Amino acid sequence: MTRVELKARILKELENADDPLLEEILGIIGVETNREELVKIPDHFKEALDNSISQMNSGKTVPNREVEESIEKWLYK
Repeated sequence: MTRVELKARILKELENADDPLLEEILGIIGVETNREELVKIPDHFKEALDNSISQMNSGKTVPNREVEESIEKWLYK
């Protein structure tokens, strides 16, 4: 695929992209780089992290060993 074809394909995909995806793309290409911030985490990722931390703090966790055992059983069923 030529550079022109790649650009056209990217532009077509960008037309339908939602805000979180556009923010992520801008971060990847470095357009929104803020030198004072080490890493900029999109709001939807922050919400997911907050939710995970809340679950962890309330004891709603599964030990890694149990998760691995469940995966093994599921894979070899």
